Amino acid sequence: MQFSEKFLYHIWDAQHLVTELKTISGKSVKIMFTGRWNTDAGPDFKDAIIEIDGKVLRGDVEIDLQTYNWNSHNHNENPNFNSVILHVVFQHNDKYPFTINENGDQIEILELCNALDKDIAKLLKKYSEKEFKAGKQKCKFFLQQNEDELPVKLEKMGQERLEKKIRRFSAEHYFAGFDQLLLQGLLEALGYSKNKYQMLQLALKFRYDKLKKFYSAGMSQDELIALLLCSSNLINHLPSTFPAEFKTKWQELYSKQQFSRETIDINWQLFRIRPVNHPAIRLLQISDFLYNSLETSLFHQILKLFSFSSELFNLKDFTTKLYQVLQTRSEFLPERYKLGKTRIDTILVNIILPLVVVYAREKSYNQLEQVAFKVYRKFHGLPDNFITQYMQNLMKPEQKKLTKKKAIYQQGLLKLYFDNCQHHDCEGCETF
Repeated sequence: MQFSEKFLYHIWDAQHLVTELKTISGKSVKIMFTGRWNTDAGPDFKDAIIEIDGKVLRGDVEIDLQTYNWNSHNHNENPNFNSVILHVVFQHNDKYPFTINENGDQIEILELCNALDKDIAKLLKKYSEKEFKAGKQKCKFFLQQNEDELPVKLEKMGQERLEKKIRRFSAEHYFAGFDQLLLQGLLEALGYSKNKYQMLQLALKFRYDKLKKFYSAGMSQDELIALLLCSSNLINHLPSTFPAEFKTKWQELYSKQQFSRETIDINWQLFRIRPVNHPAIRLLQISDFLYNSLETSLFHQILKLFSFSSELFNLKDFTTKLYQVLQTRSEFLPERYKLGKTRIDTILVNIILPLVVVYAREKSYNQLEQVAFKVYRKFHGLPDNFITQYMQNLMKPEQKKLTKKKAIYQQGLLKLYFDNCQHHDCEGCETF
């Protein structure tokens, strides 16, 4: 039986639950107030009051179909979800009895599938036609900005958002080198929301230094592919349209290779996933780039793109070289399955640029840092996500058109949203 997450909002709001509730960890739960439904992004219900094991808590509630949606939706990296006091899920599918927030705190989990007071089919029939609808909103911040002020403010906020990413990568660099950080970032980005964590698991199991040792011992590119696909069991979940002869070849290579016999139990999310977004296809898309880097350095393959003076920057030349590096062709991938330019653009802004700045500052390469920021300030707009679309709905038409022109403007919108809009902190906008 298929249903949407919004169906669960009705269940929670109307409290179609048994009287005696317990969390996954075994603690008693009493719902004193379900909270106010949040029409914006952020936790689904705000200001709830819940008693857990005799302790009354006030805060927010996040509702998901499955537990791991918390990570796949990036709530684990979002400090604005640190106010959540209860994670309500229809089905618990994680190995831990708690959800972990950005602060590292444990959040109790309430599973609904066995706690409904009525048959789910009856509830689904009752609520299938009902929808939550967000109301119209106005925003004084955008109404008060003239055509000259808004770009300046958005660029400033976009710079601040990049600095936040730089700080995060700088902290992670304490535990991993630049090659490993780039590998992790690439695979996470290629996993999208559904398989982001799963792809990270793969990058952590087959770390870059381990792959380099295999390469030095004679590992071929086909053996690298076989290792990644077979050890993660993706080989048995290839899209139905994928040529059978390649699957057979990689299985045979894996059975003969002596580099690694480690297997990884990864819960791949492949239901209704488009073939081009399939994690196996994504691995194949970068296999050439990854394998060719093993002789030298993955990160230095990217650094070469920034070997120019900031005064001589040409965006078209830069993007052409960027796409050439990451859009490699292969004998087993049709043209329509190659890595898309918009995905590469997103990887550049969210992973490559902050990593390059961390490296430049560590080595005191001021020219390299200037080049990286020049790329960021000039780079064209990225595809809209639900947050930028939400923010654009608050703008005047000419402002909406402006924000689509540059990635730095869009990143500024994201900062404004996370810092103010999702908290309805309109007064805070007056400081910008």
